[in-house]
Amino acid sequence: MDSLLLVSLLNAGIVAVAILGYLLLYPTPAYRGVCLLLVMVITAAVINVLEDQHLSRDWHLISPVFVLGFGPALYLAIKRVTVGPVGHRAWWHFVPMIILLPFTAQTQAIIAIGTLWRVAYALLSVQLIIRFNRHLSQQRSDAAELSLTWLAWLVGLSACFSALDLLRLNMQPELSLQLNMLAYAASTFVFLLVLLFLVVILNHKREGLQAITDSGCNQPSTVAHTLANRKAETGADYQSLFSNLDQQIRQHRWFSLPRLSLHQLSELSCMSTRDISRSINLAGGLSFNDYINRHRIEHIKHTLAADPNTNLTKLAFSAGFSSKATFNQSFKKMTGTTPSAYRCHLVGEGSGSES
Repeated sequence: MDSLLLVSLLNAGIVAVAILGYLLLYPTPAYRGVCLLLVMVITAAVINVLEDQHLSRDWHLISPVFVLGFGPALYLAIKRVTVGPVGHRAWWHFVPMIILLPFTAQTQAIIAIGTLWRVAYALLSVQLIIRFNRHLSQQRSDAAELSLTWLAWLVGLSACFSALDLLRLNMQPELSLQLNMLAYAASTFVFLLVLLFLVVILNHKREGLQAITDSGCNQPSTVAHTLANRKAETGADYQSLFSNLDQQIRQHRWFSLPRLSLHQLSELSCMSTRDISRSINLAGGLSFNDYINRHRIEHIKHTLAADPNTNLTKLAFSAGFSSKATFNQSFKKMTGTTPSAYRCHLVGEGSGSES
């Protein structure tokens, strides 16, 4: 197959995936920024096909300038999910893209600037995700399932591939046309895979992430405020509140509520979210997520001690875990062993005591 035709087919695939992603994600308000990113991807892919097929030979070359736009668009999309609406002032992020539009004939220079721009925004995006994940652990018991760590890796890998593509572009004089086109096709194929993965995972997580946005639990300022006040407070200031909260959680088994959040616990206990957060962090020495999961693990261990043959999956769900993966991860984190190994140990002890 002709390399140019292969690249065009891959760009057509990118357009198809982006359109499908737009249709799937647009109904979710938290993903409106992602949808704008997909519109930019569609536009860039169509222009790439036209330029590659020489249908736009009378136009001014504009495809290189999109490298300057992908970084800001991805950053703003992530900010929309993790923080909330970004406002109209966010358009200043695209000013360099607009300014350099008349100079895109200088392809190598524009892509070099765009790659650096994209790497800078990748770092900003990863920083947003780290802040969001930390905040999430202070707000929800299902933080691990809603974590955007996977997106941070995706952003980093995309930035690395963008840098590699810049290297390919700078080595064009030393590469044969065929080899250069194959490298171009490989780069386009990787972008298609990244886009497909992004759409599939975001669609899978859209209900949980939208619930966070709707409840206002995605505001990182709360974490910053908590950390700032923590310096002036100690666990002793909240020991009484923590003891009362801990007793209520055990007595009413609130920990077994699936996807329990800080706001939900506040309504149940009639305590403010601030007092709950301070007491758990300072007196308990744990994040909200770890604290609730610790109660769940203790309940599971107690149940297994009474009956080691209890079905682990059913037991995990009854204790409040909403996924088997999160249960296994939390159990190993707090006990140092897997649930199955822990149960085998209990069975072995029981056999030894009988003999």
